[in-house]
Amino acid sequence: MTEQPRKIYVREPKQRKAWDEILENPAITRYLFHGGARSGKTDIVLLWHVKEAAMYPGCRILLARKHLDHARNTIWKLSLKKLISGVAGFTMREGDMEVVNDNGSVIRVTGLDDQERVDKILGDEYSHIFINEATQISYDTLQTVLTRLSLNVPGLPVRKCGLDCNPKSQRHWLYKVGVQRVHPEKNEPLSDADRWADLHWTPFDNSHLAADYMDTLKALTGAKRRRMLEGVWCDNEGAVYDEFDEDIHVFEPFEIPKDWKRCRAIDFGYTNPFVCLWGAVDKDGRLYIYRERYLARVLTKTHAEAIKAAESANFAFTVADHDAEERAELSSCGISTKAAKKEVIPGIENVKKRMAIQKDGKPRLFISRDCVNLLSEFYDYVWEPPKENRNAKEEPRKEKDHALDACRYLCQELDQSQPFQIKSASIFEIR
Repeated sequence: MTEQPRKIYVREPKQRKAWDEILENPAITRYLFHGGARSGKTDIVLLWHVKEAAMYPGCRILLARKHLDHARNTIWKLSLKKLISGVAGFTMREGDMEVVNDNGSVIRVTGLDDQERVDKILGDEYSHIFINEATQISYDTLQTVLTRLSLNVPGLPVRKCGLDCNPKSQRHWLYKVGVQRVHPEKNEPLSDADRWADLHWTPFDNSHLAADYMDTLKALTGAKRRRMLEGVWCDNEGAVYDEFDEDIHVFEPFEIPKDWKRCRAIDFGYTNPFVCLWGAVDKDGRLYIYRERYLARVLTKTHAEAIKAAESANFAFTVADHDAEERAELSSCGISTKAAKKEVIPGIENVKKRMAIQKDGKPRLFISRDCVNLLSEFYDYVWEPPKENRNAKEEPRKEKDHALDACRYLCQELDQSQPFQIKSASIFEIR
């Protein structure tokens, strides 16, 4: 009997380090590989999962991205098919995007952007889970998927969940969880922090990259260069609110004076987060957003009770999304609302005006450091890329905008009702 030729994989030094210290380490159950473009981090993870499927009969492995098309074009077509090609014992089921081994192991590739697909995931158990470009999903989605990391396989030393990404802002939940090992909202150490590991990568870790491609990366400038070449977690280029600067717009919490005007804004949601923002306006018309409620899968009545319990001050107004049923529910609980002005582009322009530095050296919009979800969205809310029939900066991407929608409602309502003025030291008023 002729023996099947063996396929040889030659690992880069950084890939060997990842394999030996993290992937093969039974003490590690969660890991994050983060860094620059085409650095070899995804390839080594896929190779390790193929090895696991071959070694442990009955193993089930989930490889996912947020969008199914991205999963098909990157994980399936560009990486996994090339990796599996010519390897004995593996069969690729193109229609299902599954790789099956003769020993009964299965590697499934899927997206997390469709409820039917997510339900299919939740109806199964897995030995390992890997999420590619994990900055695209929410922390809540990760927690949901992790409930399926429960398949016991004879001989398998440990079940692992891995994530990889090109970095975004340090405000992103994935940086807090995967690098800092803290809860993204509470900023408290993760209960399983000692089971986590992370590894930083750059394109310099991949010696197989063409010289002209490296030259392209080296020619990048600003935040794009730092993220894609150096693998640094920094602000995201293309952000709608590129004026945002933590040194300017973020304040440390303080006791709001009783004579400041108070207001609230609400953006409804159940599957997506329900958001309530609390704001206070000083004597010069500057808005300080000092509290947030940002929570999904909770009934409106429960939100209403929490909002009332949070503060008993008199509010000049509470502006809300237009859902009549939800507003009626709030009203029945004692929270009267007025319909928000929802025009997106004029609203964005209005927020930008408030963020601009005025003649006194200060903006008109400040956000408390405690409003972690609103701050995160300032980094992640981006313009749709230009297309044939649409220019750049013409339409924002409709995601990661729930708190920013409420912020927009608040600014629009305030600036419709009163002009901004700075009281100068002279007899003049600047309006």
